[in-house]
Amino acid sequence: MKMHFWSKTTTGKWAAGLTLAFIVLMAIKMLGLGTAIRLPFPTPVLALMGVIGFIMGLIAIIKYKDRALLTLLSIPVGLVIILWTLAEIAFPH
Repeated sequence: MKMHFWSKTTTGKWAAGLTLAFIVLMAIKMLGLGTAIRLPFPTPVLALMGVIGFIMGLIAIIKYKDRALLTLLSIPVGLVIILWTLAEIAFPH
């Protein structure tokens, strides 16, 4: 099985793009650069972007047998977002 870095399917490209956008925008927000750059997206919108990337990644992997590295990256990132959200709901602070 040959693994590619970037997906050849449209669904895999969307999954990788949304996941990479989530990672970059959250890094900007967490490093405090969000005040200097003034991001137009609140954190729940960024989390939704990551979850949509996760769902599209699952579709690309299951339906289209996509095995690109960035498509596979969307799965652990999406799981972390979902588990973090569930933990925030279960244990509010």
